[in-house]
Amino acid sequence: MPHGGELIGRVALSEANGEYLDGAKDFYIGSAHHSGNDYEVFSWVAPVACTFYRKSSEHHPLCDEVVGVRVFAHRGESISDFQDQSFTGVDPQSLFPRRKLVVPRAPMSPPSPMPLPSGQESEETVELPRVGHTAEHSQEDVFIETVSAPAPVSRNPSGVPEPELRAADLLRRQLAKPKTVAMSAVLSTLQSDQYEAITRPVAESQVLQGHPGTGKTIIAAHRAAYFLNQETPENAKPRGRVLILGPTVEYVKHIQGALRDLIDDATGYEVRALPALLDSLAGLPESTAPTESVKLENVSQELARLVDLALKRTKSNVEGERPRAEDVYAELLWLRDDPPDEGLQREWWDYLTRLPPTLAELRKKKTREFLGLLAYIGVRTTETPDPGHVIVDEAQDIHPIEWEILGRLGNVGGWTILGDLNQRRTDHTFNSWDDVAKLLAIEDDKEEAPLQILENGYRSTAQIIRFANQLLPARDRKLFSLQQDGEPPVTQRSGSIKDLYSSAISAAIVLLDKVNGGTVALISANVSDLRTLLRRDGWQSETGNPFVWTKEARELRVLPPDRARGLEFDGVVVVEPSDFPENLGRQGVLYTALTRANRFLTVVYHRALPRGMKAKP
Repeated sequence: MPHGGELIGRVALSEANGEYLDGAKDFYIGSAHHSGNDYEVFSWVAPVACTFYRKSSEHHPLCDEVVGVRVFAHRGESISDFQDQSFTGVDPQSLFPRRKLVVPRAPMSPPSPMPLPSGQESEETVELPRVGHTAEHSQEDVFIETVSAPAPVSRNPSGVPEPELRAADLLRRQLAKPKTVAMSAVLSTLQSDQYEAITRPVAESQVLQGHPGTGKTIIAAHRAAYFLNQETPENAKPRGRVLILGPTVEYVKHIQGALRDLIDDATGYEVRALPALLDSLAGLPESTAPTESVKLENVSQELARLVDLALKRTKSNVEGERPRAEDVYAELLWLRDDPPDEGLQREWWDYLTRLPPTLAELRKKKTREFLGLLAYIGVRTTETPDPGHVIVDEAQDIHPIEWEILGRLGNVGGWTILGDLNQRRTDHTFNSWDDVAKLLAIEDDKEEAPLQILENGYRSTAQIIRFANQLLPARDRKLFSLQQDGEPPVTQRSGSIKDLYSSAISAAIVLLDKVNGGTVALISANVSDLRTLLRRDGWQSETGNPFVWTKEARELRVLPPDRARGLEFDGVVVVEPSDFPENLGRQGVLYTALTRANRFLTVVYHRALPRGMKAKP
């Protein structure tokens, strides 16, 4: 990790290798490269890491010699758990010999090994210098790796067919642990398909479609880290900064924890909420509000074409100079009196007529419904730094004119686009990734999006996924959840609308007791009543953040549905599902809220549940 390092895993070969390993029969994978006297640690970004992650293409020559791997899990700076995985029928317990590697240690107390899970016995202790990104390592920079036999785990009790997964038992144990608010790096338990998506060369664009909890945000963070690692192969490095875009400021805070863990140099990337980027391009003060779902004419690609025409006319009047946004706007309004040769549709004439006479007046409007128009004019008249690669998460909610804006950023690298069309909040966004690919000119040979479907669920239990999937068409319910042993979601009907929100808060407090220090969120279309009751009961909101509430060392998130996108919590209480907006019969907003839960989900309601949603599916 930055300014230090950690071991991720260990790889066993069928025989000693002299070409790559100087006669060794096994080696380590870590967060960076390090050579010891009789051991070798290769970086997770090096081509040889394919032996550990088992991706399906571009194999390293050593891949054919691998007989097994050991995958580590960490707590702090110590290894607290592991799983051995054999690929040739060899007893996993015989893959790795016991060893004790010792290096000189400075006269200081090293970090203490974390306590092992109950019933585990120590098998191996390895003392190594912390793996850093520099050639030299301080003798004081030491950590202790303590490895033990893993405790047994219940495997797939539901009998659902399980895909081939890396270290599935270890991954289950990690997923069952309480989560922090900020996302953590998960280098050791990345799955093969995730690693393959992460390590694609920078110029190769890809679209990753996946249900909630399929690891889309994990891929987004680790792909940025892969690009910016010093040991990444040259063909995978960007020519400029990596731009990571998400839907909200809460998403930005959520992903920044993993980015700080994974990337040393913060100047190599920028992570922003899309609304903040649009505000900046529009010449407006940056707002924390999510993008609104607005009228079709405000988000249409046709509006972008009108601005393009106005820009072309403006350029002819100011030859050799960069057009000003004010001039382009004035030319746009002039289209009412001097329409294009093909004419101007009545609806667009009406639209232009409703706009104020100057750009300054448009910027002063209280509503943000014209944000797309302002930002598109801004990006067409402002020189912006060329991003070397753009990563867009929660991309299903981006409007056509916003895609037009992103396409004008001058991206000199590729695109990584992640989302779930089942979670669309409005029909004013694209309903096919092919439309996005066409706009960005990243179609494949068949003129389709370079699409990869993520089908393994890691975040939510199978019980939560089955409950939420009631809202999806049967054809879209295919998803394997690694966590098969969860509790069924609780549905709780309030006797009166008056008691609805107090019942929801009580349900959230119950979940706080269950998650053992983890995270709990209340998600409601009406957060004001929840806040009033919390304040009355002695809870206090965090300064400057009305979405975080604390009382006696306890903490709750209280979020409207828009603010919950891209986030995850150990426990979630969804309040009054019938209040969540539909779009043409789809329940994308509610579906997103239900699937924010990792382990525990409670639904508190008074009015009838939405169509297709049963209290006990």
